[in-house]
This record gives sequence, C-alpha cells and structure tokens, in this order.
Amino acid sequence: MLAIIIGFIIGLLVPVQTSVNTRLRGVVGSPYLASLISFSIGSLFLLMLVLLVDGNLTGLTATADEPFWIWGGGVLGVIYLTGNILLFPRLGGVQTVIMPIFGQVIMGLLIDHFGLFEANVTTFSLTRIIGAM
Repeated sequence: MLAIIIGFIIGLLVPVQTSVNTRLRGVVGSPYLASLISFSIGSLFLLMLVLLVDGNLTGLTATADEPFWIWGGGVLGVIYLTGNILLFPRLGGVQTVIMPIFGQVIMGLLIDHFGLFEANVTTFSLTRIIGAM
C-alpha cells in the first residue's frame, strides 16, 4: 500500500516539475539550458543524498562489467524532461502528462513481454491488455 501511495505522490509531482521547468525555460530562454539547470541541481541533490545515505561513491565501480545500455537512463531522462518542457506550452498540462504515460504503458508491456533489458518475462495476456487500456 505504501508503494502505491508513493507512486501516486510521484505522479502528482510530475506535472509540477514540468510546469516549473517550463517557467524556467521562459526565464533562461532555452529548453536545453532549462534542462541543464534542472539536471545539475538534481545531480547535486543526488550527490549529497548518496554521500549522506551511502557515505561513499564506491558503487560506481560495479558498473564496469555491465552492458553499455545501463548508462542510457540519464540520456533518456534528459529527453523526457526536455520533451516535456517543449510540449507543455503547445499541448497544455493534461496532454503533456497523458501522452508520456500512454507511451510508458505501451513500452512497459513490450519490455515485460520480450524481457528487454534483462527484465523478467511477463507475456501479453488479455488481462494485461485490458489493464493497460
């Protein structure tokens, strides 16, 4: 139940993040600079959190033998954030939130069905397709 509540709260914050970053874009004049500022502040926050909680950065060495795509999350995060900054003034808040969620549901089904990125395989079923719709 706690995970559902946390997921809901995160969902509440995504449109706030998009609105704030779109406003930042208006101030700095560039969606890319707004994303850079946002990710820089987020990275500094995460660095402090890692050092506070873990006490060190030694986990970075564990990535040496992992597949190349493991580094793609940061790039995909930039694409997501910058895309939202670009879409928000054109589509409005609701569509800017709904369209990425629609894409996430479809891609989530594909990742599960084909076991992409070493995920556990959960094949398509009528229940999963109805749930996605």
